[in-house]
Amino acid sequence: MSGFSSRWRQPRWVVGLSLTLLAIAIMVRLGMWQLERMEEKSLRLASIAQKKHDGPLSLAALNTLNPDLQDYPVTVNGRVRPDYIVYLDNRIENGRVGYQVLAAVITDAGQVLVNFGWVPATSSRQHLPAVTLPAQLTNAEGIIRIPADNPVIRETATRLKDGQLLLQQIDIAHLKQVTKQAFLPFVVQLQTPEDAQFVRNWQPVVMSPEKHLGYAIQWFGLAIAAAVIACVVFFSRGNAHVQTKQK
Repeated sequence: MSGFSSRWRQPRWVVGLSLTLLAIAIMVRLGMWQLERMEEKSLRLASIAQKKHDGPLSLAALNTLNPDLQDYPVTVNGRVRPDYIVYLDNRIENGRVGYQVLAAVITDAGQVLVNFGWVPATSSRQHLPAVTLPAQLTNAEGIIRIPADNPVIRETATRLKDGQLLLQQIDIAHLKQVTKQAFLPFVVQLQTPEDAQFVRNWQPVVMSPEKHLGYAIQWFGLAIAAAVIACVVFFSRGNAHVQTKQK
C-alpha cells in the first residue's frame, strides 16, 4: 500500500481531490439554497392567498407597525398629487425598456406612493414619457409592496424637475430626504381602475416553488454525478496503479 499512499501525497492528486470535494460541497449548498427558496415562496403564496381571502382593507384600517404588511389587498381613496410623480427607471416588460410611474396620493391614513404601472420609454432618455394621472382615486384597489433594497443599485440617476423624480429604486427614506415629504412605509401597486396608459403585470412571485424544487434536484444530481466520477477517477485508478506496481 506504500505506492497508493505515496501517490496521494503527490500535490496534483491532493489539489485535484480538494477541488472536486469543494465543487461537490458548493453544488450541495446550492441545492439546499433552492429548497430554502422553495419553502419561502410556498409560505408567501399561502400568505397571499390568506390575505386575498380576507378581502381588501382600507389604508386607515392597516396597522403600519405590522411587519407583515406585504401583499395586503387595500383600497385607496385620496387626492393624487401631480407635483410629485416618480419614474422608476430601467423596468423591463416583455423585453421592452420603460418606467414604472408612481405618484403621491394624500389619504386619510397619510401620504402614500401609488404605482400606476409600466409605460414604455421614449426614443430619448432626455425626455420622460408623458402620462395623465387622475386627480382623485376613489375606492381604487391595489396590493401593498414593501420596497426591497438592492445593494448593487446606487442612485446615480436621481433628478427632480417640474415635479418629476427619476429613481433607480424605491427607497422611502431616500425619497423623504429628496422631496422633504413624509410617506407611508410602503407602495401600493394599483390594480383598479384600469388605465390603458399603463401595463400592470404584477408578479409577487416570479419563480414558482416547483421551479426551485426542479433546480434543487438538478444541483443534487450534479453533486451525486461528481461524487461518482471522483470515486472512479481517484480511487479505482489509484487501486489499479497500486496493483500494477505490485506486479
